[in-house]
Amino acid sequence: MERKEFIEKVGLSGAAILIFGCMQSCSKDEASSNSSNTPPNSNSGNNSSNKVDFVIDINTAPYDVLKNVGGFAIYNESKIIIARATDNEIIAVSSICTHQGAALVYRSNTSKFYCALHGSNFNLNGSVANGPAAQSLKQYNTTLTGTKLRVFE
Repeated sequence: MERKEFIEKVGLSGAAILIFGCMQSCSKDEASSNSSNTPPNSNSGNNSSNKVDFVIDINTAPYDVLKNVGGFAIYNESKIIIARATDNEIIAVSSICTHQGAALVYRSNTSKFYCALHGSNFNLNGSVANGPAAQSLKQYNTTLTGTKLRVFE
């Protein structure tokens, strides 16, 4: 196979994959789009209430980072950031800054949730460490059994 022919085939394959992905993400069917956001091993089947209650496997990507102290992941369906603060402590709080709605990250070196938009920091319990945010983050309960992490209200 000639180099030019190889590059053309790879390019066409990549384009097909991109188009397929775009078509799926543009779907208007709410049920199918919600099911694609549900992580493996999730217990989000209880639709009778709006309370947060789900289970993730920390051996499964993208949640496998939670096996290490300092690792964090975001559960997008419920907008929750989950961080491994210590060997025995996994914290879950809202992943949205209360100041202007920007996404948060976890900084293990300061043990704080940080908003890059305006510099707000939140303590592990969700309280404001420094503003401009003035309102605390919602905190959730966590229970780790083996590799199954339950996050709930």
